[in-house]
Amino acid sequence: MQDIQTNELTVFTVGGTDDVIAPVRGRAVRLPSALQTALADRYPDPVARLLGEAMIVGALVAQSLKFQGRLVVQCHGTNDGAVSLLMADCTTDGQIRGYARYDEAALQSVMLDNRDPGAEALLGGGTFSMTIDQGQDMDLYQGLSAIEGKRLSDCAEHFFEQSDQIPTMMRLAVGQSVGDTGSLWAGGGIMIQRVAEDGTRGDTSDVFDTSKALMSTVEDAELVDPELPMERLLYRLFNEDGVRVLDRQSVSADCRCSRERLANTLKSFDAAARAEMADEDGMIRALCEFCDVEHVFPVDEVAPA
Repeated sequence: MQDIQTNELTVFTVGGTDDVIAPVRGRAVRLPSALQTALADRYPDPVARLLGEAMIVGALVAQSLKFQGRLVVQCHGTNDGAVSLLMADCTTDGQIRGYARYDEAALQSVMLDNRDPGAEALLGGGTFSMTIDQGQDMDLYQGLSAIEGKRLSDCAEHFFEQSDQIPTMMRLAVGQSVGDTGSLWAGGGIMIQRVAEDGTRGDTSDVFDTSKALMSTVEDAELVDPELPMERLLYRLFNEDGVRVLDRQSVSADCRCSRERLANTLKSFDAAARAEMADEDGMIRALCEFCDVEHVFPVDEVAPA
């Protein structure tokens, strides 16, 4: 039985048989608590919701990578928007973290015209990118597309169409539930992709088109609902063509900032540079923008031995 309170990604296929590879592959993620850990009370609601969407996109796509590494989803806004940067950093083993940079006055101006601004309004257009990092000694791969549409799912679909030419549909939802401890952020998403045709699969377009039509009926509440197991939702949607769950992977909101790594970086600067970084108390302060934790180092502590 699937634990409905677990932050988890589900890998599934639609169609196919024991002898024929499925024409549609998919991933679904439900985050009943991880987004609360990442977003907490750090951002205004529209910004938090958009950052949550970026983290869900990253979680869905990172799992598809065929190596150990990480995927970085970035949105760079324009001067016409309120959010200048969104960044979601997601590893292939399910660790996610996110950061947003925004202007409060510009946000208030945007919300005068739109009480529920989406991606295009908040970012003012700009660029959407995915960067694949395979680790040291490996080149980074990055693809870009334009920010278009209300949700980042629109940007992601456009990205796959333009960069990888993989027919893709994605649905995302981020919201707040009210409980005994107050409002908590939660989210969920589903992504399906059409598998390329070959002699074994034959035409894959019919099953994919049907799956897209069914996906369009998903309500935001269903994607977020912590009482609705994701497997049950997938069965509701795709049982006619046959849906199979292949794997599950836990997801967690974890920042990978390291005091030791920061200290080693500071030691690489010369004494004059370290002195310039220090405040009047002789402390160097480094704030992690992902987890909002400040690391404080006495200057003497980061002097080379």
